[in-house]
Amino acid sequence: MNSIDPIKKAEILREKMMKDGKYLITKFDIQEQNTGKVLDAYFRYKNYIDNKEWFSASLKDIWSPKFLGLTQNFWSVPIEQTKKLEFQNPPYSAAYRLDKDPREYNKVFTIQLSGCDYDCNYCYVPRESNVANIKFGKYFSVKEIVNYFLSAAEKSKEPIKVMRISGGNPTIIPEIILDIYNEIRNQNLNIYLWIDTNLSSLKYLEDLKGDFEKILVQKNIGVVGCFKGTCNEDFSLITGAEPHHYEKQFETVKWFLNRGADFYAYLPALVYGNNVEEKSRKFIKRLKNLNKNLPLRTEVLEIISYPWAKLNFERTKNLGRPLPKTNQKLVFDIWYNKLLPQFYSQENLNKYCCEMPLK
Repeated sequence: MNSIDPIKKAEILREKMMKDGKYLITKFDIQEQNTGKVLDAYFRYKNYIDNKEWFSASLKDIWSPKFLGLTQNFWSVPIEQTKKLEFQNPPYSAAYRLDKDPREYNKVFTIQLSGCDYDCNYCYVPRESNVANIKFGKYFSVKEIVNYFLSAAEKSKEPIKVMRISGGNPTIIPEIILDIYNEIRNQNLNIYLWIDTNLSSLKYLEDLKGDFEKILVQKNIGVVGCFKGTCNEDFSLITGAEPHHYEKQFETVKWFLNRGADFYAYLPALVYGNNVEEKSRKFIKRLKNLNKNLPLRTEVLEIISYPWAKLNFERTKNLGRPLPKTNQKLVFDIWYNKLLPQFYSQENLNKYCCEMPLK
């Protein structure tokens, strides 16, 4: 099995992802995710939380444990129904920072950059869209991106106040984050930015360290980093990258935390082997070494079999990197029902991710 060097790969992708002050955006309309509404092929908006009871609840209930955590009949329902709120973020993160109602921030406008330095075996994005192939994308200026956002917000019945910069991996070209933030500020727009990163590319963030130190502390920006596995062996099977790059993720998280970012983490429910509990416990301890509350700001994500994800499942299996056989519900159960209660009080377990301080 040939391993990827994400550092070298990022260098190659970076040259293709930016051109003449514009950024390469992936086409959404070829991905067949069936989530949200696609705008002019390149932009999408969707509701993060789709729960009728949540929309009609009182604000007090919205912030209560009522909608938090796993369902009581956990083992008797399909995995997609196991969590009351599969994604707390970014609606809760934005609302908490800005002292608002999470439902005001539930509809999210997403741009997806073309280019990723990993080749994750669970990825729902077509491979061609993640290698900065212009045939599957188009270059946009930040002014054009913000104008699409404003047009979508104007036409929407519900408020659209969140822009998600996703990928691919946005931190290969972190200039887009700064440029969009400055465009929002210059136009005095009420927009919350939600930034995705796969935690691999600290190099280009460090080059712009001074600029990021100014914006990451602002209340209208949040960052989520996706860890790829609970150990270096699983990381390599998931991403296709050389195992030693696993440690780069923790360095990148530390970089964001040191700059006062409102930081969150995702962990795909993919654990190889029979020692799920042992691997998960060690991983929680590593997160706690970065920040004592970081495990409570981490969400385990269900891997969904979107059409293109199925193709990636099969393609990477043929490369010697199949998905683990471990039941994803077992990972959820061990993480939420068994391990977190060993590390945290019930009072803290009843809080939303954003309510757990990083200081």
